Amino acid sequence: MPYLIETEGMGPDDAEDFPEPHDFLRDLREFLALRDSEAIMLGEVNLPRSQQLEFFGGADGDELDMQFDFVTMQQMYLSLARSDARPLARSLAERPATAVRSQWATFVRNHDELTLDKLDTNERQEVFDAFGPEPEHQLFGRGLRRRLPPMLGEEPDGDQRRTRMVYSLLFSLPGTPVLFYGEEIGMGENLAADDRQAVRTPMQWTSGGNGGFSTADADALPNPVVTGPWSPEHVNVADQVDDPGSLLTFVSHLARRYRQSPELGWGELEVLDQPHAHVLAHVVRYRGAVLLALHSFDDVEVQVEVSFAADRHDGSMVDLLGGGEVAVADDGSATVPLAGYGYRWLRLRTLEDDRLR
Repeated sequence: MPYLIETEGMGPDDAEDFPEPHDFLRDLREFLALRDSEAIMLGEVNLPRSQQLEFFGGADGDELDMQFDFVTMQQMYLSLARSDARPLARSLAERPATAVRSQWATFVRNHDELTLDKLDTNERQEVFDAFGPEPEHQLFGRGLRRRLPPMLGEEPDGDQRRTRMVYSLLFSLPGTPVLFYGEEIGMGENLAADDRQAVRTPMQWTSGGNGGFSTADADALPNPVVTGPWSPEHVNVADQVDDPGSLLTFVSHLARRYRQSPELGWGELEVLDQPHAHVLAHVVRYRGAVLLALHSFDDVEVQVEVSFAADRHDGSMVDLLGGGEVAVADDGSATVPLAGYGYRWLRLRTLEDDRLR
Protein backbone atom coordinates (compact mmCIF):
# COMPACT_ATOMS: atom_id res chain seq x y z
CA MET A 1 0.00 0.00 0.00
CA PRO A 2 2.75 2.58 0.72
CA TYR A 3 3.92 2.16 -2.87
CA LEU A 4 0.51 2.33 -4.56
CA ILE A 5 0.72 6.12 -4.73
CA GLU A 6 4.05 7.87 -4.22
CA THR A 7 4.68 11.58 -3.91
CA GLU A 8 8.42 11.46 -4.53
CA GLY A 9 9.59 14.05 -7.03
CA MET A 10 6.49 16.22 -6.71
CA GLY A 11 7.08 19.92 -6.20
CA PRO A 12 4.84 22.48 -4.45
CA ASP A 13 3.14 23.36 -7.72
CA ASP A 14 2.25 19.72 -8.42
CA ALA A 15 0.38 18.96 -5.21
CA GLU A 16 -2.92 20.49 -6.30
CA ASP A 17 -3.05 18.25 -9.37
CA PHE A 18 -2.70 14.99 -7.44
CA PRO A 19 -4.64 13.58 -4.50
CA GLU A 20 -2.88 13.26 -1.16
CA PRO A 21 -2.39 9.48 -0.71
CA HIS A 22 -4.23 9.28 2.61
CA ASP A 23 -7.14 11.29 1.21
CA PHE A 24 -7.30 8.78 -1.63
CA LEU A 25 -7.47 5.89 0.84
CA ARG A 26 -10.29 7.60 2.75
CA ASP A 27 -12.23 8.06 -0.47
CA LEU A 28 -11.59 4.45 -1.47
CA ARG A 29 -12.71 3.17 1.96
CA GLU A 30 -15.94 5.22 1.74
CA PHE A 31 -16.65 4.08 -1.82
CA LEU A 32 -16.06 0.43 -0.91
CA ALA A 33 -18.35 0.63 2.13
CA LEU A 34 -21.15 2.02 -0.02
CA ARG A 35 -20.75 -0.69 -2.64
CA ASP A 36 -20.39 -3.66 -0.26
CA SER A 37 -20.82 -3.32 3.49
CA GLU A 38 -18.99 -6.63 4.11
CA ALA A 39 -15.91 -5.77 2.05
CA ILE A 40 -12.63 -4.89 3.76
CA MET A 41 -9.33 -3.37 2.73
CA LEU A 42 -6.39 -5.38 4.06
CA GLY A 43 -3.13 -3.53 3.57
CA GLU A 44 0.41 -4.80 3.16
CA VAL A 45 2.19 -1.95 4.95
CA ASN A 46 5.61 -3.22 5.97
CA LEU A 47 6.66 -0.06 7.80
CA PRO A 48 7.42 0.81 11.43
CA ARG A 49 4.27 0.63 13.51
CA SER A 50 4.04 4.39 14.00
CA GLN A 51 3.74 4.79 10.24
CA GLN A 52 1.30 1.89 10.01
CA LEU A 53 -1.07 3.83 12.26
CA GLU A 54 -1.21 6.55 9.58
CA PHE A 55 -2.52 4.02 7.06
CA PHE A 56 -5.28 3.00 9.47
CA GLY A 57 -6.37 6.64 9.46
CA GLY A 58 -5.12 7.33 12.97
CA ALA A 59 -7.74 7.92 15.66
CA ASP A 60 -10.50 8.15 13.03
CA GLY A 61 -9.79 4.70 11.60
CA ASP A 62 -11.15 5.78 8.22
CA GLU A 63 -8.50 4.35 5.87
CA LEU A 64 -7.42 0.68 5.79
CA ASP A 65 -9.63 -1.69 7.77
CA MET A 66 -6.76 -4.07 8.55
CA GLN A 67 -3.00 -4.33 8.17
CA PHE A 68 -0.63 -7.26 8.43
CA ASP A 69 1.31 -7.14 11.72
CA PHE A 70 4.77 -7.79 10.29
CA VAL A 71 6.55 -7.00 13.56
CA THR A 72 4.63 -9.59 15.57
CA MET A 73 5.07 -12.22 12.83
CA GLN A 74 8.84 -11.79 12.78
CA GLN A 75 9.17 -11.81 16.56
CA MET A 76 7.12 -15.02 16.61
CA TYR A 77 9.71 -16.73 14.39
CA LEU A 78 12.51 -15.42 16.59
CA SER A 79 10.70 -16.91 19.61
CA LEU A 80 10.33 -20.22 17.76
CA ALA A 81 14.03 -20.23 16.87
CA ARG A 82 15.04 -19.56 20.49
CA SER A 83 12.32 -21.66 22.18
CA ASP A 84 11.74 -18.45 24.13
CA ALA A 85 8.40 -16.63 24.13
CA ARG A 86 9.82 -13.32 25.39
CA PRO A 87 10.55 -11.67 22.01
CA LEU A 88 6.94 -12.25 20.97
CA ALA A 89 5.64 -11.14 24.37
CA ARG A 90 7.53 -7.84 24.08
CA SER A 91 6.21 -7.28 20.58
CA LEU A 92 2.62 -7.82 21.69
CA ALA A 93 3.04 -5.58 24.73
CA GLU A 94 4.40 -2.82 22.47
CA ARG A 95 1.74 -3.20 19.78
CA PRO A 96 0.05 0.22 19.50
CA ALA A 97 -3.67 0.57 20.06
CA THR A 98 -5.84 1.36 17.05
CA ALA A 99 -9.23 2.92 16.49
CA VAL A 100 -12.10 0.56 17.26
CA ARG A 101 -12.87 0.15 13.55
CA SER A 102 -9.24 -0.77 12.73
CA GLN A 103 -7.65 -4.15 13.34
CA TRP A 104 -4.31 -5.91 13.12
CA ALA A 105 -4.13 -8.95 10.83
CA THR A 106 -2.05 -11.74 12.33
CA PHE A 107 -0.38 -14.23 10.02
CA VAL A 108 2.17 -17.02 9.77
CA ARG A 109 2.76 -16.89 6.01
CA ASN A 110 1.87 -14.82 2.97
CA HIS A 111 2.54 -15.14 -0.75
CA ASP A 112 6.00 -13.51 -0.75
CA GLU A 113 9.21 -14.46 0.99
CA LEU A 114 8.83 -14.79 4.75
CA THR A 115 10.44 -11.43 5.38
CA LEU A 116 12.65 -10.94 8.44
CA ASP A 117 13.54 -7.35 7.63
CA LYS A 118 12.43 -5.97 11.02
CA LEU A 119 14.94 -8.19 12.86
CA ASP A 120 18.53 -7.07 13.34
CA THR A 121 21.33 -8.93 11.57
CA ASN A 122 22.08 -11.31 14.44
CA GLU A 123 18.41 -12.09 15.09
CA ARG A 124 17.80 -12.74 11.40
CA GLN A 125 20.73 -15.15 11.34
CA GLU A 126 19.25 -17.02 14.32
CA VAL A 127 16.06 -17.61 12.35
CA PHE A 128 18.01 -18.57 9.23
CA ASP A 129 20.08 -21.07 11.23
CA ALA A 130 16.95 -22.62 12.76
CA PHE A 131 14.60 -22.74 9.79
CA GLY A 132 16.51 -22.03 6.57
CA PRO A 133 20.21 -22.81 6.91
CA GLU A 134 20.79 -23.59 3.23
CA PRO A 135 21.23 -20.84 0.62
CA GLU A 136 18.32 -22.28 -1.38
CA HIS A 137 16.04 -21.66 1.64
CA GLN A 138 16.79 -17.93 1.71
CA LEU A 139 15.80 -15.03 -0.52
CA PHE A 140 16.97 -11.44 -0.98
CA GLY A 141 19.16 -11.73 2.12
CA ARG A 142 16.18 -10.95 4.34
CA GLY A 143 13.68 -13.80 4.14
CA LEU A 144 12.81 -17.46 3.74
CA ARG A 145 10.97 -19.16 0.90
CA ARG A 146 9.65 -22.07 2.93
CA ARG A 147 6.32 -23.03 4.49
CA LEU A 148 5.87 -23.65 8.20
CA PRO A 149 5.73 -27.49 8.63
CA PRO A 150 8.96 -28.22 6.69
CA MET A 151 10.68 -25.37 8.53
CA LEU A 152 9.73 -26.94 11.85
CA GLY A 153 10.95 -30.34 10.64
CA GLU A 154 7.59 -32.03 11.17
CA GLU A 155 6.68 -34.76 8.70
CA PRO A 156 3.12 -34.83 7.26
CA ASP A 157 2.16 -38.00 9.14
CA GLY A 158 4.34 -37.35 12.18
CA ASP A 159 4.45 -35.12 15.24
CA GLN A 160 2.58 -31.89 14.49
CA ARG A 161 2.71 -30.37 17.97
CA ARG A 162 4.68 -27.25 17.04
CA THR A 163 2.69 -26.65 13.87
CA ARG A 164 -0.58 -26.89 15.78
CA MET A 165 0.74 -24.71 18.58
CA VAL A 166 1.63 -21.98 16.07
CA TYR A 167 -1.84 -22.01 14.48
CA SER A 168 -3.49 -22.03 17.91
CA LEU A 169 -1.38 -18.97 18.71
CA LEU A 170 -2.36 -17.31 15.44
CA PHE A 171 -6.07 -17.62 16.16
CA SER A 172 -5.71 -16.60 19.82
CA LEU A 173 -4.01 -13.24 19.27
CA PRO A 174 -6.24 -10.14 19.31
CA GLY A 175 -7.06 -9.16 15.74
CA THR A 176 -7.95 -11.13 12.64
CA PRO A 177 -6.09 -14.34 11.68
CA VAL A 178 -5.16 -14.60 8.00
CA LEU A 179 -4.33 -17.92 6.32
CA PHE A 180 -2.36 -18.33 3.10
CA TYR A 181 -3.89 -21.11 1.00
CA GLY A 182 -2.61 -24.55 1.89
CA GLU A 183 -1.74 -23.66 5.48
CA GLU A 184 -4.90 -25.38 6.67
CA ILE A 185 -3.65 -28.74 5.39
CA GLY A 186 0.06 -28.26 6.11
CA MET A 187 1.38 -27.87 2.57
CA GLY A 188 5.12 -27.69 1.96
CA GLU A 189 7.15 -25.70 -0.54
CA ASN A 190 8.85 -26.63 -3.81
CA LEU A 191 12.40 -25.31 -3.69
CA ALA A 192 12.89 -26.24 -7.35
CA ALA A 193 10.61 -23.32 -8.30
CA ASP A 194 12.11 -19.88 -8.78
CA ASP A 195 12.35 -17.38 -5.93
CA ARG A 196 8.96 -16.64 -4.32
CA GLN A 197 7.26 -19.22 -6.53
CA ALA A 198 8.44 -21.92 -4.10
CA VAL A 199 5.37 -21.25 -1.92
CA ARG A 200 2.99 -20.43 -4.79
CA THR A 201 2.52 -24.02 -5.94
CA PRO A 202 -0.85 -25.50 -7.00
CA MET A 203 -3.33 -26.13 -4.20
CA GLN A 204 -3.38 -29.81 -3.28
CA TRP A 205 -7.03 -30.86 -3.39
CA THR A 206 -6.57 -34.58 -4.03
CA SER A 207 -3.86 -37.21 -4.45
CA GLY A 208 -4.55 -37.34 -8.20
CA GLY A 209 -2.84 -35.69 -11.13
CA ASN A 210 -1.64 -32.15 -10.48
CA GLY A 211 -3.05 -32.51 -6.98
CA GLY A 212 -6.56 -32.09 -8.39
CA PHE A 213 -5.72 -28.47 -9.17
CA SER A 214 -6.04 -28.72 -12.96
CA THR A 215 -6.48 -31.27 -15.73
CA ALA A 216 -3.92 -29.42 -17.85
CA ASP A 217 -0.58 -30.97 -18.71
CA ALA A 218 1.86 -30.61 -15.83
CA ASP A 219 4.20 -28.44 -17.89
CA ALA A 220 1.34 -26.00 -18.54
CA LEU A 221 0.86 -25.18 -14.84
CA PRO A 222 2.08 -21.75 -13.72
CA ASN A 223 4.25 -23.42 -11.07
CA PRO A 224 5.26 -27.05 -10.50
CA VAL A 225 3.42 -29.24 -8.00
CA VAL A 226 5.22 -30.01 -4.75
CA THR A 227 7.14 -33.31 -4.79
CA GLY A 228 8.55 -35.60 -2.12
CA PRO A 229 7.01 -36.09 1.35
CA TRP A 230 4.89 -32.93 0.99
CA SER A 231 3.44 -33.91 -2.41
CA PRO A 232 -0.33 -34.27 -3.02
CA GLU A 233 0.00 -38.03 -2.50
CA HIS A 234 0.77 -37.31 1.15
CA VAL A 235 -0.89 -33.92 1.80
CA ASN A 236 -4.27 -33.05 0.31
CA VAL A 237 -7.74 -31.82 1.24
CA ALA A 238 -9.63 -34.98 0.27
CA ASP A 239 -7.69 -37.14 2.73
CA GLN A 240 -8.08 -34.64 5.59
CA VAL A 241 -11.62 -33.33 5.25
CA ASP A 242 -13.27 -36.27 7.04
CA ASP A 243 -10.33 -37.19 9.27
CA PRO A 244 -11.04 -36.05 12.86
CA GLY A 245 -7.31 -36.04 13.63
CA SER A 246 -6.17 -34.06 10.59
CA LEU A 247 -4.64 -30.59 10.55
CA LEU A 248 -7.57 -29.38 8.44
CA THR A 249 -10.02 -30.50 11.12
CA PHE A 250 -7.90 -28.83 13.79
CA VAL A 251 -7.68 -25.51 11.95
CA SER A 252 -11.42 -25.65 11.25
CA HIS A 253 -12.00 -26.14 14.99
CA LEU A 254 -9.81 -23.12 15.75
CA ALA A 255 -11.79 -21.04 13.27
CA ARG A 256 -15.09 -22.03 14.87
CA ARG A 257 -13.82 -21.27 18.36
CA TYR A 258 -12.46 -17.93 17.19
CA ARG A 259 -15.85 -16.95 15.77
CA GLN A 260 -17.47 -17.97 19.07
CA SER A 261 -15.03 -15.78 21.01
CA PRO A 262 -15.51 -12.10 20.15
CA GLU A 263 -12.94 -11.18 22.80
CA LEU A 264 -10.26 -12.59 20.48
CA GLY A 265 -11.29 -10.30 17.65
CA TRP A 266 -11.95 -7.16 19.66
CA GLY A 267 -10.54 -7.65 23.15
CA GLU A 268 -7.99 -5.67 25.10
CA LEU A 269 -4.68 -7.53 25.38
CA GLU A 270 -2.61 -8.09 28.52
CA VAL A 271 0.59 -10.16 28.47
CA LEU A 272 0.91 -11.89 31.86
CA ASP A 273 4.04 -12.39 33.92
CA GLN A 274 4.73 -16.03 34.70
CA PRO A 275 7.86 -17.98 35.62
CA HIS A 276 8.60 -19.84 32.36
CA ALA A 277 10.53 -18.04 29.59
CA HIS A 278 9.28 -20.46 26.94
CA VAL A 279 5.58 -19.84 27.72
CA LEU A 280 3.46 -17.00 26.36
CA ALA A 281 0.50 -16.22 28.60
CA HIS A 282 -1.93 -13.55 27.49
CA VAL A 283 -5.41 -12.44 28.47
CA VAL A 284 -7.99 -10.71 26.30
CA ARG A 285 -11.02 -8.92 27.74
CA TYR A 286 -14.11 -7.71 25.93
CA ARG A 287 -17.45 -6.61 27.38
CA GLY A 288 -17.03 -8.68 30.52
CA ALA A 289 -15.65 -11.77 28.76
CA VAL A 290 -12.16 -12.89 29.82
CA LEU A 291 -10.06 -15.44 27.93
CA LEU A 292 -6.63 -16.71 28.93
CA ALA A 293 -4.37 -18.28 26.28
CA LEU A 294 -1.20 -20.25 26.98
CA HIS A 295 1.36 -21.40 24.40
CA SER A 296 4.61 -23.27 24.94
CA PHE A 297 7.62 -22.71 22.69
CA ASP A 298 9.57 -25.67 24.11
CA ASP A 299 9.14 -29.42 24.54
CA VAL A 300 8.88 -29.22 28.33
CA GLU A 301 5.82 -29.97 30.44
CA VAL A 302 5.24 -27.29 33.09
CA GLN A 303 2.74 -25.98 35.61
CA VAL A 304 2.05 -22.37 34.65
CA GLU A 305 1.15 -20.06 37.51
CA VAL A 306 -0.77 -16.97 36.40
CA SER A 307 -2.66 -14.20 38.12
CA PHE A 308 -5.02 -11.73 36.50
CA ALA A 309 -7.74 -9.35 37.58
CA ALA A 310 -11.05 -11.19 37.44
CA ASP A 311 -14.24 -9.82 38.93
CA ARG A 312 -17.37 -11.85 39.68
CA HIS A 313 -16.16 -15.25 38.48
CA ASP A 314 -17.49 -18.60 39.64
CA GLY A 315 -14.11 -20.15 40.41
CA SER A 316 -13.34 -21.91 37.14
CA MET A 317 -12.18 -21.57 33.56
CA VAL A 318 -13.47 -23.81 30.76
CA ASP A 319 -11.02 -25.21 28.20
CA LEU A 320 -12.29 -24.20 24.75
CA LEU A 321 -9.99 -26.55 22.82
CA GLY A 322 -9.60 -29.63 24.94
CA GLY A 323 -12.57 -29.66 27.27
CA GLY A 324 -12.51 -29.76 31.04
CA GLU A 325 -12.04 -26.97 33.55
CA VAL A 326 -9.29 -25.26 35.56
CA ALA A 327 -9.86 -23.87 39.05
CA VAL A 328 -9.42 -20.14 39.69
CA ALA A 329 -8.82 -18.72 43.16
CA ASP A 330 -10.78 -15.79 44.52
CA ASP A 331 -7.85 -13.46 43.79
CA GLY A 332 -7.76 -14.47 40.10
CA SER A 333 -4.74 -16.76 40.35
CA ALA A 334 -4.57 -20.20 38.77
CA THR A 335 -2.13 -23.04 38.13
CA VAL A 336 -2.50 -24.56 34.68
CA PRO A 337 -0.77 -27.73 33.38
CA LEU A 338 0.79 -27.17 29.96
CA ALA A 339 2.36 -29.89 27.82
CA GLY A 340 5.48 -29.50 25.71
CA TYR A 341 4.54 -27.35 22.72
CA GLY A 342 1.14 -27.18 24.38
CA TYR A 343 -1.65 -24.67 23.81
CA ARG A 344 -4.77 -23.89 25.82
CA TRP A 345 -7.64 -21.41 25.50
CA LEU A 346 -9.37 -20.94 28.85
CA ARG A 347 -12.48 -18.80 29.22
CA LEU A 348 -13.26 -17.51 32.67
CA ARG A 349 -16.75 -18.35 33.79
CA THR A 350 -18.42 -15.29 35.24
CA LEU A 351 -21.45 -15.34 37.51
CA GLU A 352 -23.56 -13.84 34.73
CA ASP A 353 -22.23 -16.02 31.90
CA ASP A 354 -23.97 -19.33 31.20
CA ARG A 355 -22.89 -19.67 27.54
CA LEU A 356 -20.80 -22.76 28.24
CA ARG A 357 -22.75 -24.36 31.11
